Amino acid sequence: MCGIVGLTGDDRALTGRMLETIRHRGPDDEGIYSDAGFSLGHVRLSILDLSAAGHQPMRFDNLVIVFNGEIYNFRDIRRELEAEYTFDSDSDTEVVLKAWHRWGSKALDRFVGMFAFAVYDTVGRTVTLVRDRVGVKPLYYCFDGEAFAFASETRALKTWRPDLSVDSEALCEFFQYGYISSSLSIYRDVRKVPPGHLLTFNIPRSAFTVTPYWSILPFFDKPKFQKSEEELIDELEALLIDSFSLRMVADVPVGVFLSGGIDSSVVAAILQRHHGGIHTFTIGFGEAAYNEAEWAKKVAAHLGTTHTERYLGVEEAKRILLDFVEIYDEPFGDSSGIPTTLVAGVAKEEGMKVVLSADGGDEVFCGYERYWVSYGIGEKIFRLPRPLRKLLARTMEVVGVDRASKLFRVKNFAHKYNQLGEMLKDDDWRHVYEKMVHNAKAYQTRALLGREVHNDESGFATGLREHPMQGMMLWDYHRYLPDDILVKVDRATMYHSIEGREPLLDHRIAEFMAQVPFGYKYRDGTSKYLLRRVLERYLPSELIDRPKMGFGIPMFEWFGSTLGELFEEYFQGDDPLLNMDYLREELVRFRRGSAVNVNLLWFALVYRMWRERWL
Repeated sequence: MCGIVGLTGDDRALTGRMLETIRHRGPDDEGIYSDAGFSLGHVRLSILDLSAAGHQPMRFDNLVIVFNGEIYNFRDIRRELEAEYTFDSDSDTEVVLKAWHRWGSKALDRFVGMFAFAVYDTVGRTVTLVRDRVGVKPLYYCFDGEAFAFASETRALKTWRPDLSVDSEALCEFFQYGYISSSLSIYRDVRKVPPGHLLTFNIPRSAFTVTPYWSILPFFDKPKFQKSEEELIDELEALLIDSFSLRMVADVPVGVFLSGGIDSSVVAAILQRHHGGIHTFTIGFGEAAYNEAEWAKKVAAHLGTTHTERYLGVEEAKRILLDFVEIYDEPFGDSSGIPTTLVAGVAKEEGMKVVLSADGGDEVFCGYERYWVSYGIGEKIFRLPRPLRKLLARTMEVVGVDRASKLFRVKNFAHKYNQLGEMLKDDDWRHVYEKMVHNAKAYQTRALLGREVHNDESGFATGLREHPMQGMMLWDYHRYLPDDILVKVDRATMYHSIEGREPLLDHRIAEFMAQVPFGYKYRDGTSKYLLRRVLERYLPSELIDRPKMGFGIPMFEWFGSTLGELFEEYFQGDDPLLNMDYLREELVRFRRGSAVNVNLLWFALVYRMWRERWL
């Protein structure tokens, strides 16, 4: 795992300053290539071929590469190339470079892995940026009409362009979702290379194009498998074994994050049986409603892994929170980034340099509770005549959340009440789901920012042809997964200079599951049906069949006590983009015990802390 930067022109000093901001991504080595056309920089976290032969930027013929990530099947590709090329290292970077030299962008079809890299053609005077299929590895770019630059994190681009300003649309997205989508970044002139795309910048013409090279959607258009259940279980298990085994390729120790849930359990179980010697890591909480550590301990004991657990208390959470905007250099609202940062640190303390996470299972196998909850709500809503739905929505507005909350003692009632009110106004499954995943409601973003944003996700329509819940899964696969979950794991692991790998996000698994009929994903109230059937071959049912908890923190409890003092510090004064009076009023209501959207206050705190640090 590494960090990469690049910019037009020959400026080694500026390239070095950009690299300095992301040194945590690669503390083992540093390199710069520069000529009159372009400069490339690289900081290295040595995982494969720890020798100097893996140094970057790496050059061959007319090509220069800086590479971040891992190509897990690089040795197979290398054997194919050895008929025409000789190799000076045992690194995957050299294989990528010579594969690109041999096949150009068609080489991407051969790669199994996670990656963000740049190839500079010194003869053709072009720079091509490539991001992996799902978006595991980050890659930002900025173009001001003449000059062009890219980097693994926005902090490096802020060094290149200190005058970068906040994009108000991106900020509104942040308050709606808690993250910023792939089409935007917090800075007006900075964008992300979308997952599964490549960007080619022509240096003489100062122009670039962005082109897709892979999408999951065509695989949903293929005929569904006509196979027995046992055949599908066998094929999925074989694919999981191969995908997980590839993620064990490293010249350094490898660990596994284990929550005790379905996804992390299947990763740990398969690897322990087929490789052995697995070291698992878990974070627990003193608050029982959030604590999965006991389940993880039971799974680890059954599998026989070496197991390490650490409990997260409010004081340690506060310490991490104070570093939160340093870890996540864009505003990031997923509070589970706090325990993820801690468990990555624990793995580092235990000598791990690579850790496997189990993200992606919910989006691929159908695991989030909100899928069937949204579907159940949508079914009921769409049975009602449209005029009646509008009347109910209007009645809820008149009654108001405060009066209604006195009648119903439900956790996070205001959030759920407002969600239902907005859903009643819609006639579209995609809108119903968007309302479900909106953290801040439209009326709240209008009060706070004076605007709201509307997003489109073309993948929803593809999934909807099969089942509304499949549309929801594709919505998350294209938005929530790359822009929240994968950002969380990348930054938390890189903060501790260790590499995070995502074995369930092998694109071959996604392609396989796209052709599996939906009834094998969700059946009669059972989520992740096919994946559970695989796991039954490794764990007893009592360790599998239990309610899903997620990886949240006791935010309501902590903000009502120790962490609450941070609001006082960061909610003072004015803000050029936020209505601070509205926020202070909501904070007063929260402390009185009234129904408020605590996530809105949390996001505002994160943004204010981010603004103080980066602007």
